[in-house]
Amino acid sequence: MSELKIKPCPVCGWKPIIEHWSSGGIMYMVKCNNPDCPVPVNSYPTGRNLNDVEDEWNKRSDNDKL
Repeated sequence: MSELKIKPCPVCGWKPIIEHWSSGGIMYMVKCNNPDCPVPVNSYPTGRNLNDVEDEWNKRSDNDKL
């Protein structure tokens, strides 16, 4: 299985981090590692499938800075 490349934060350009926890089952979140970067309006992508969460993080729209 190949590892998915995570894109930098679309707001500030910092490298993101992947958090995971197991309360109620394993969950993942990809978020910006910059403490000064604002949380996106729609929050950070989360879910039980890491590949899906990474895919959601890597989506970019035309109005994203990066």
